[in-house]
Amino acid sequence: MKALNICRVTHALYPDVVGGHAIYCHELSSRQSRLGHEIEVVTVRRDKLPRRERSKTGYEISRYENVWMPWDALGMANPFALPIYGAVRVSKCDLVDAHSPLFWTTVLSVKAALDSAKPAITTVHGVMALRDWLTNTSQLIYLKSVGTWLLRNSTRVICLTRADAREVRDLGVPVRNIRIVPVGVDTALFRPGKGKRKGIAWVGRIVPEKGLDVLLEALAKVRKRIHVHTIIAGDGPLRGKLIRRAHELKLSDSVTFVRQKNRRDVARMLAQSLVYVLPSRREGLPLALLEAMAAGNTVVASDLPSTREVLGEAGLYYSCKDPDELAERLLMALEDRKLCRRFGREVRDTVHRRFRWESVLPALSEVYGEAVKSS
Repeated sequence: MKALNICRVTHALYPDVVGGHAIYCHELSSRQSRLGHEIEVVTVRRDKLPRRERSKTGYEISRYENVWMPWDALGMANPFALPIYGAVRVSKCDLVDAHSPLFWTTVLSVKAALDSAKPAITTVHGVMALRDWLTNTSQLIYLKSVGTWLLRNSTRVICLTRADAREVRDLGVPVRNIRIVPVGVDTALFRPGKGKRKGIAWVGRIVPEKGLDVLLEALAKVRKRIHVHTIIAGDGPLRGKLIRRAHELKLSDSVTFVRQKNRRDVARMLAQSLVYVLPSRREGLPLALLEAMAAGNTVVASDLPSTREVLGEAGLYYSCKDPDELAERLLMALEDRKLCRRFGREVRDTVHRRFRWESVLPALSEVYGEAVKSS
């Protein structure tokens, strides 16, 4: 496919925000720039970062100020950066690539694309995020109205998993417009280490749907049988609350909370860990899971359609929200080294077959080509 001028819209961009969505947009933009595409990432300004700059990896960044909206007072992080509409509408890009239908940045960019006759792709990073009852209710109302409108009016909708594709289809998006393309993993960076592996790891945003409260309860049960060290790497609104809960459960000497610094630190941590735990209540396709698989970790995960779709029979599953069953699965992974070695090989093979950037980038190029031709 010929080189394209792509306007990529995201509410968050790594490294100023840590999380799978932000990291993916950064990695994708960097790799597509190296392939010759002109990439401008349009995002929300944070922490007095420059309004315009060129990233070290070759793509342009334009940051716009968030307009205060009533939901900001309720702690609902959904920035309404109105200037994004104008920026996308006047852009000379060949297509608009907007990320996550849950955010107003995507609504504004899809509307701008429609008004300027540009093809628009919306990438779904999980259809919904489970939070408190007010946020969940607001998300459902939004998805059934504005979210449905933007998905139906996107030239193509990219889903990371078949599970998300089914939910998008149920919102009335024509099957002919849905494509399944997963996120990519840097298998040169994320790979098994050479030393002895030990301990449990978790990486991500510390938010309610990640189920870390259940993980701490399970670790307290594991500790009664064996002593194992767990690293929880990331940041988010629940971090302080979880640290206090770990102290109450007398886990301070066996659970360490660390803030993520860079991708190499995460890769080193996963390469040294034996088990990766994914206690989420709901997931799309978590990048950290794929990176742990690339590093050869044995995965213990809540039994969700998306995780089964990725792990298949090479994971240890437990019923979501059940700390007793999670503790049992963690003990099985920690004590059965033969099982660990087998599952570690199988999940790494899965990543190499399905989730390497060398496979993901051509698949995305095909979808982009379809969108440009259909406009």
